[in-house]
This record gives sequence, C-alpha cells and structure tokens, in this order.
Amino acid sequence: MKNEANKKHSLKNKRVKSFFIQAAKEIIISEGVENLSVRKVADRAGYTFATIYNYFKDVNELLQEVKAEMIQDVMESIQGKATDEIFDLEDIKRGNRIYVDYYIMHPNVFHFFYSYRFNPVSTEPHKLPDFEEIWKKTYQGFVLNGIIQESQISVISKTIIYSLHGLLALYFSDNGMTIENLYYDLDSITDHLLKERKK
Repeated sequence: MKNEANKKHSLKNKRVKSFFIQAAKEIIISEGVENLSVRKVADRAGYTFATIYNYFKDVNELLQEVKAEMIQDVMESIQGKATDEIFDLEDIKRGNRIYVDYYIMHPNVFHFFYSYRFNPVSTEPHKLPDFEEIWKKTYQGFVLNGIIQESQISVISKTIIYSLHGLLALYFSDNGMTIENLYYDLDSITDHLLKERKK
C-alpha cells in the first residue's frame, strides 16, 4: 500500500514538473529566454510561482532541464524527417537544411541554446542524445563507399555542425548573410568534406 502511494506521488511529481518544463519551453519559443520569469512559467502552467521551488532549486535548474529536453525535441524533429537508413551527400545536405530551417523558424531557441549563459553552470549530467552514435549512423554510407574513414566521422560532423551554427549566428546578427548565402556556403562546405574524390 505504501509502495503504491509512493508510486502515485512520484508520478504526480513527474507530471507537475513536466507542466513547468512545457510552460518554460513555450515562453522561450514565443518570447525568448530573456522574457522568462518564474512567475510567468507558473502562471502558464496553472500553479502558484512558489510551487516551482518544490520541483526546481531555482530558475537556472529549470532552464537546464528545459534545454536538455529541447535539444532532444530538435533531434527528434530532424530524425523524424529522415527517409533512408543509409545517407548520401544529398541526404546530408537536405538534413542540414532541415536543421537550419528549424532555427530560422525558432530564432529564440537558437539564442537560448547558443547565447544564454547559465549561472552557475550545473555540473550534473543531463540526458542528451548520443551524438557520436548518431553521427556514426549518419555517415556510415560514406565509410562503406571509401569516401571517408571511420576515424574522420567525428571531426567531419563537428566541422559541419560548427559551420552551420556560425552561419546561423551571422544570419541572425544581420551582417548581410542571406538565407540563400547560408544554404550555398553550407552546401559548399559539405561538398568539400564529403564529395567523392576522383582517383
């Protein structure tokens, strides 16, 4: 009986916690993290603002959990649009554009992920996708076809991702980077890294 009560209490805690996380996600997407407050999150979740502190130490802890969930959301959104098991060059370029388009549609998410500073930074691990495993699966066709070596997967993946983020930062900073330029530069970088070289 006691175990059953504990189980129900745990499920309720998890559910209420998820309401706060979802509310924070909605505010970040629509208004930006700079406009988020504990009171605003609580109001949207349907609870008093003091209730949040039963589930999170402070707004910093809430936002770290929100970020971990949102990264998972982005990855699932991109992977859900993949149609093949083995990817070729055009699949990679198409995937890059899906990733770019997500942030173009959700600029506040990009700002939250790559500009917002947590204070203090948590040392506790959060559940994140296994990027190394995702990259290994994504580029296995290029390894099988002898275009790249397996040992190069990590650095090639990071080069493409970091380039993509840098191009998006230029686009959002209004430094003359158009979406057409962004796509062109990203495709050129991807071609350079992954195009089959003639022997």
